[in-house]
Amino acid sequence: MKLKTLIILIALCPMYLLAQLNTLFPEIPCVDLNEKAITIPNDTKGKFTLIGVAFSEQAQKDLYSWSQPVYNMFMDENNLNSMVYDPNVHLILMFTGANQVVYNKAKQQITDGSEESLKDNIVLFKGKMEDYRKDLDMKDRKSPYFFVLDKMGKIIYKTKGRYSQKVLNEVAELIEE
Repeated sequence: MKLKTLIILIALCPMYLLAQLNTLFPEIPCVDLNEKAITIPNDTKGKFTLIGVAFSEQAQKDLYSWSQPVYNMFMDENNLNSMVYDPNVHLILMFTGANQVVYNKAKQQITDGSEESLKDNIVLFKGKMEDYRKDLDMKDRKSPYFFVLDKMGKIIYKTKGRYSQKVLNEVAELIEE
């Protein structure tokens, strides 16, 4: 199994957030850790896509609680799950407002601390957050958000928070090929 996009190692909780279901995910221009530009969801269409979004340091820490479970379930080519699942996986770290000042330094630290195999999956956004927070109904800055997009870029699942095996299983059922 080869993932062509970034990692959404992520953020879920058993609570469903229904606000934006069945709407297209807004276009978010990003750059991965290999300096490749990507626009989500345009560059992810054709496959189910998992997207994790964090726009604060606290949210980023909680988002990382999903890293290993998501990797094991959807990305590990040596795992039997690779025969069942083949989604795009992207982790979007958003640098907005005053955080834009530390973008370059943070990008270097994240790049240095990330495994080479995951650098296509971790993407960074630098810009205004207001529209995305409204469009995606992301009110809690301290929590990471997690979205599952269908093959056309439509949101079919949304949740937030730390890792939960129950939610990961629900996501797996949605994207099973």
